[in-house]
Amino acid sequence: MSRDTLPDVDRILEAIRAEARARGSKDRVGGFVHDLPEGPGAGFVTFGTVQPTPRHVADVLGLPLDVFIATAYREILGREPDSAGASHYQRLMLRGSMCRAEVLGRLALSSEGRRRGGRLAGLMPAFFLALAYRIPVIGPVAGLAARALRLPAHWQDRSALEHAALASGSWMKR
Repeated sequence: MSRDTLPDVDRILEAIRAEARARGSKDRVGGFVHDLPEGPGAGFVTFGTVQPTPRHVADVLGLPLDVFIATAYREILGREPDSAGASHYQRLMLRGSMCRAEVLGRLALSSEGRRRGGRLAGLMPAFFLALAYRIPVIGPVAGLAARALRLPAHWQDRSALEHAALASGSWMKR
């Protein structure tokens, strides 16, 4: 396709916005979503679309870093992340000192997390396996066994994979 025959993106987006308004949508197309229902079962926003509320730890692990941290706080602690806590966990994950399952587990086992009792299904096995994978000698062998047994992804050692993805900056590309 030559440059002259490419569709006008602005015209297409405006047509999509007009169609959304005609259907009574409260969402903005091409930006952040607003005026969404709140409360249990309302869902969370990622990439400008409403996603179902996570029920299992595997539903949260694949989210982009900033969405992951906000969702972890919302689901486990029942509140929005404070800037100090969010930057603390983000820094630890970017350094490779902690993986996503460990962040979720530490939030759930914090005093605030225990008081609220917010848990995701499958969180504790994933958390304890993530800690076990850090044990010298035993951890790498357990990680190899988990891959050989084809255990679910949230039970496998994902720390090296997560660290490489975060270090590459791909978590910022949306």
